Amino acid sequence: MQIMADENEEIQDDLEDTQDDVQLDGQEEVQQESKVEKRIKQLSNKVKLTSQERDELVKANEKLKAERDSAKKEAEFSSSFTENPHYQVAKDYKDKIKEKVSGGYSVEDAIVAVLAKEGKLDAIKATENPAGGSAVNPPMTGDSKPLNDMTREEKRAEVMKAMDRGDISLT
Repeated sequence: MQIMADENEEIQDDLEDTQDDVQLDGQEEVQQESKVEKRIKQLSNKVKLTSQERDELVKANEKLKAERDSAKKEAEFSSSFTENPHYQVAKDYKDKIKEKVSGGYSVEDAIVAVLAKEGKLDAIKATENPAGGSAVNPPMTGDSKPLNDMTREEKRAEVMKAMDRGDISLT
């Protein structure tokens, strides 16, 4: 019996040692799992922060582009909206015209649209050319005789004048 009691003690000691080893391994695994979980949480938080920063940068970039486009349109409008004598009335409606231009109208179209709506379009008067057109050659001045009535010296003098003007060349 003594042998059995000794064997039982040994088995009991081995069992206790194994349980201690299992508990230590379990604690190490729990510690290992907690480190992994912490790292996963840290990386997860880092991903969230990075995506939030990226979204904020995209929004800020879009805002800057919108401000730049607005300033560009403002400058274009100011430079193209001149005090034209045809549109003396238009300067009174500059703000309304500016709204139309920012809505996509050209400056000329916006002026006509606003003035037509306000009933001031008839204030724009088109100027016509009173001469009726332009001539390529200026009219001749002075007394000119028909060729049949000129003498030989008068004809020669007219030819010399034409040569001096460059109308006739001898080449």
